[in-house]
Amino acid sequence: GQQNGIVIDTTDQSTGEHTWLGSVQHPWGDNFGAGCYYTPDHVDLVVAAWESGDPYNLYGLYRQQFDNTYTFTDVDPFITAPEGEGITYEFPDCHLPASAQDYENTLIVGVEKFTGTTAYTRPLICHAVRESDFYSMAFTEPRPFLDVSSSYGMRLQSTTGYWWLERPDGVWRSPRAAAAPLDLTPDIVSLRAKRGNLTIELDNSRAQYATPPEKRSEVVLKLGYRTTAGNEAVEVGRYWLDSWEYSSSPNISILKLFCLDGQGLASQWSSRFLMRWPANKTVWEIVQEIICRWGINLTSPAGIPRSSAVDNLYPDFTLPPTTRGDVSLRRILAFIPDSLVFTGNEAYLKDLRADEASSYSYGITHVILQGEYRQAVPLTRARAIGRDVDDNRIVEDAFDWTNLQLGIDIFSQDYDPNLQSAARAQERADAILRKGSLPAQGGQITVPPNVGQELYDVITVTDKRCGISSKKYRVMDIDANYSLREWQYRQAFTLGAP
Repeated sequence: GQQNGIVIDTTDQSTGEHTWLGSVQHPWGDNFGAGCYYTPDHVDLVVAAWESGDPYNLYGLYRQQFDNTYTFTDVDPFITAPEGEGITYEFPDCHLPASAQDYENTLIVGVEKFTGTTAYTRPLICHAVRESDFYSMAFTEPRPFLDVSSSYGMRLQSTTGYWWLERPDGVWRSPRAAAAPLDLTPDIVSLRAKRGNLTIELDNSRAQYATPPEKRSEVVLKLGYRTTAGNEAVEVGRYWLDSWEYSSSPNISILKLFCLDGQGLASQWSSRFLMRWPANKTVWEIVQEIICRWGINLTSPAGIPRSSAVDNLYPDFTLPPTTRGDVSLRRILAFIPDSLVFTGNEAYLKDLRADEASSYSYGITHVILQGEYRQAVPLTRARAIGRDVDDNRIVEDAFDWTNLQLGIDIFSQDYDPNLQSAARAQERADAILRKGSLPAQGGQITVPPNVGQELYDVITVTDKRCGISSKKYRVMDIDANYSLREWQYRQAFTLGAP
C-alpha cells in the first residue's frame, strides 16, 4: 500500500523521496502494475491493485496524480471487480500526446484476467471524455478492443503522426489525424431532431453515399435562420450515428441516418458490474461518474441554477449489474428536484425553479402556427421520511395549499435513510411536489424555428385564439422538423408548468 515518488533536482542530481501510504478509504494490498505519463505540472498515474473493503474486497484500476508540489492525490477507482469472482485487472498504462488535438483524450489500457472456466486475459481500453481532465472521474466504460490474448500489459505512446501500442511480440499504430468533415447539408431531404435521437434523410440519387459514414461517427446539427446580416446557422446538438437504411423506388434513392444524442446513448449502456457509492459522493459526482461511461462530460455552466441537494446530499447509492443508463439516471435524479440537460458531448443539471424568468415570448412577433393548452389536477401534498445518525425518524412535508383548499388531496411519499437531516428531508419533499406539479400545466405549440430555444427554458405564450395571454410555460421537449418535400421547417415545443 505504499508508493514512493522520487524527484531528481536537475541542477545537482540530488534526489528527494515522497511517500504516499494509502488512505482509509482505499487501503491497498497487492499491486499488479502501474503506468504513467508526464505533463508540465504533474504526473498522471494508473495503478492496478487489490483493495480491502466492506462488505467485500476488490480488484481494480485506480487513477492518481503526483503533482509539482510532490504530493500524491488520493486514488479514485474507475473499474472494479469483487474478490472471489476470478477477475483481476493488471498491467495498466496511460498516455496523452504532448500536443493533443481537441478530439484526442487520455487513453488507458490494461488487462482483464479471468481465472475461471474458459479463462482469458483480455486487453481493455478506455479514454477521458472530451473536455475533462484526468482526475475528474470522467472516463468511458473500459471495453475490449483488440482480438488478442495478452498475458502481460501493453504500452502506449505517440508521435506526430500516429498513436502507438506495443507489447514484446507486436506493435500496432493508428493515425492521429482525423478525417476531413463531410457536409451533408446539400443532400438533406428531411430531418427530425427530438430529445434522444436525430433522423436525417439524404438524397442518394448520384450514389454519392454508396459508402456510408462509419457507425458512431459524430454528427453536428446546425439549424439556420435569416437575419439582417444574412443567412446564419447555430449549432443546436451533437449526435452519434447509430444505424442507417437505404431505400429506393423509381428515380429515387434515399439514405436515412439514425443518430443518438447523450440521452439516446444512455439507453444503450448498462452497468457491467455492481457499482456502489457508499455515502461518499455527492449526487453531482454520482451523475458525473455514470454519464461519463458513455462519453458525456458533466459540466457546471455559469448562470444555470442547481439545487442545494445536488452538492450536499451523499446518498448510499447502488447500481446492480445490467442496469441501463436511462434507468440509472431516473433513479439518481429522483433524489433531487433538478433535471439533466444533454447538450452535445456535455450535460448539466438545472434546478427548475418556479421563479425563473421568461427567456422568450411567442404569439405576438414570433407567431404560433398551432397551439394546444391543458390544465390538470396536480400533486398537492408530498412527504419525505428519513433517519438521523441516531436512528430518529425525520418527517418533512410540502403542500400546495391552493389546491388543498379546494378539497384536492393527491399525496406522494418517499422513505430514504439517506435523508439524515431535516434540511435534506425538506428538500426531498419540495422536489417531489415540484416534479409532480410540472405535468399539470401543459400542452404544445408549433412555431417557425427559434434556434436559440433550449430545453427547460421558461417562455411566455400569447394565443388569443384560446384566450391565452402572457402565460408562462416551461419547454419540456423540443421537436425540430425540416422537409424539403413539404416545404416545412418548424419546431414543436412540449409545454409544462413554469
